[in-house]
Amino acid sequence: MKYLIFILFLTGCASIAPQKLNPSVYYKNDICFTYQRDISKHGEAPTWYRNKIKRVPKVFKRDKIYQEIEICGSGVLPFDDSYNVRVNHSANMNFFAMNTCHREITTENPDRGFFKKDGQYFVDYKPTMESGKACPLFVATYNREGKHGWGVLAFEHPRFKMKSKMQCNGDELEFNGVSLCESKLGLLQKIEFPEEVVSAEPVNGSAERKEPCPKLSSSDNKTFEFIMPPRECIYGFVGKTSKQLHKLYTIGYEELIVRE
Repeated sequence: MKYLIFILFLTGCASIAPQKLNPSVYYKNDICFTYQRDISKHGEAPTWYRNKIKRVPKVFKRDKIYQEIEICGSGVLPFDDSYNVRVNHSANMNFFAMNTCHREITTENPDRGFFKKDGQYFVDYKPTMESGKACPLFVATYNREGKHGWGVLAFEHPRFKMKSKMQCNGDELEFNGVSLCESKLGLLQKIEFPEEVVSAEPVNGSAERKEPCPKLSSSDNKTFEFIMPPRECIYGFVGKTSKQLHKLYTIGYEELIVRE
């Protein structure tokens, strides 16, 4: 779906573009997301993006402290009933699309109008059928000058409790049941669990690719080193002792988008 919209949009765009994008290439996600959550209601999120969190007091709501979570490209948000997420892009949004395994929503020029800012749009998202499933939120913005952008959000869920440690693209991360790693295809990554796990058959992402997602292997059933496949993949794990579940998303991109 990501590539179909891309192709259709290019046919109606002007030919001026800072970089000629190929609709068959999977580019690195680089849209930024900002999510503020009420700590008094939800509690502080003990998640892997802890170093990217800042506490934001509200002027007219002195009894509440909001936790501002910033993610660029792709990441995992803590479990909540609903989300109001600010989407930030480096160019005007002439066309906007968001989709999951359950829904697709599109709109034209969402950043135009009074009290709006170019390249910025607020998304209200309440998971329904998607909740607890292998069903991330994909966001795409398209620009008539070719300055397109993409982003992916996954979500924690009480169903998935198995913690993990991950070395992803040079970062050491800790996850609470749902993990995500995005890197250039062909690079070596690693995920570790506190106990032996059984891995389920991988699920292919929505992008059309020749090769299916490879199954991950381990010598001790606790540490899995793998080469990032050239596509989106979803992996499931079950703890042999605790029976706790873990869900891993991997995103292997092919090229970067050069921004001005």
